[in-house]
Amino acid sequence: MNWLKTDMLYGLIVFLLFLLLGEFIAQLLSLPVPASVLGMLMLFITLVIRGGITSELKASSNGILPYLPLFIVPASVGIVNFMGLLEQEGLALLSAIVISLLVGIPVCGLLAQSLIKRQTNKRAK
Repeated sequence: MNWLKTDMLYGLIVFLLFLLLGEFIAQLLSLPVPASVLGMLMLFITLVIRGGITSELKASSNGILPYLPLFIVPASVGIVNFMGLLEQEGLALLSAIVISLLVGIPVCGLLAQSLIKRQTNKRAK
């Protein structure tokens, strides 16, 4: 069981390093993109180049996944702070959310089907 703690700690350090790298790049280039998004993008690119996820990252991900809903609470509280802006721009925000869902969900579904079909074809060969 001790190896699990070590793997999890290593994975969390990797996640934090990518977050810090994202913060550094966002500040250095004055990008209007959150550091966490840049960090996740760089982590994704790294995992694609490496060809998959390591056991340490998998252990960390599985360990923190049950707590994912807790990360939504600060964003929800932040919305309350901008209630006036929400009242002014609510229709525009709602329209953007609905349109992005109508486009995003089918695209994700088609992409998932394509990847599953590709993986099935690779296994069949």
